[in-house]
Amino acid sequence: MTISSETPIPTSSYVDALAEYARSHSEASLYRASLLSQAFVKQGVGPEEIIALHGEAFEAISRDASDREKVRLSGDSLQFLLEVMIAYGVQHAEYTTDRQREVEARAEEAQRQAAEAQQAEHRRAELMALVAHELRTPITAALGNVQMARRSLSRGNVERLPRLLDSTEETLHRLSRLTGDLVESNRGESPTIQHAPQELAVLVRQACTWAAAVAQEKGVDLVREGDTWSARVLGDSDALLTVFGNLLSNAVRYTPTGGKVTVRYGVDGGSACVEVADTGIGMTPEVQQRIFEQFYRAPDAQRIEQQGLGLGLFLVQRLVQAHGGRIEVTSQPAAGSTFRVWLPLLGTEETETAQPREDGDERGT
Repeated sequence: MTISSETPIPTSSYVDALAEYARSHSEASLYRASLLSQAFVKQGVGPEEIIALHGEAFEAISRDASDREKVRLSGDSLQFLLEVMIAYGVQHAEYTTDRQREVEARAEEAQRQAAEAQQAEHRRAELMALVAHELRTPITAALGNVQMARRSLSRGNVERLPRLLDSTEETLHRLSRLTGDLVESNRGESPTIQHAPQELAVLVRQACTWAAAVAQEKGVDLVREGDTWSARVLGDSDALLTVFGNLLSNAVRYTPTGGKVTVRYGVDGGSACVEVADTGIGMTPEVQQRIFEQFYRAPDAQRIEQQGLGLGLFLVQRLVQAHGGRIEVTSQPAAGSTFRVWLPLLGTEETETAQPREDGDERGT
């Protein structure tokens, strides 16, 4: 299939590419996804438009499918969308960088051109790392919902399907917003933080819901304590979901089967605290001193999972600081780690004083 960069992509082209991937999972179908992304970049198609086009394509290929087939097609559809979005982010970076290089080549001498090219290469590598890391959390959550839906359908438990599909739709909207932020970061800007009043417990519950499927599959007990707790902060919901999503993802990843991850809440003076504690591999004092460095990965973490870019906690710290807060960690090797995020409370409303509470134990989040 040849896609022109001068004419809009018809829905039928995307439908054909998605249908081919769902049918064959071949390299050729992945190449078609890359071609689509390249054309989207050149035409100036935005992430939200891609999401809308993908929704129309999925509806088209699943219209006459059975319920069981729709669940399977959902998983394939999400994986195809991930391929399109990653290629979109990378190719957008390359396209923008190429244009910058052309302008600089006319105005600057050879030595300056070489320096700019090196900087552009570094930006491109960082963007690729950010795309891969930031998109992983919502995609993993969506795929987890699809897997749960498949199991529920096989057992005849269709009552759970609407809730799981609603959660998947919400996750895809978050994916769209994250992709837009990542494109902005390629222009040399930090992702925009939109400050608005937020109920912290609601965001933490959402992050726990996304992490629950992965924890259940691994056999890690995910517990949220003090569920009646309430604290309002001024912040960005997507950024805070990224903070708590990363902490929970790390806690589950580095906690062995049969272990436990506990989320606690608390307030102290004018700050709210969210604590994520695990019974995982823990860290030495030397690792704790470097854990928030960009691209740093502890040796024990690398032995458990070779893939990884060392960006998660670097991003978490940057986002927490952008909210006027702080993050701290306590840990011991083989005895688990505890991360605490402190954020300024909104206004002067009265709150309960205490360190993270341990009442109202809730399981199965």
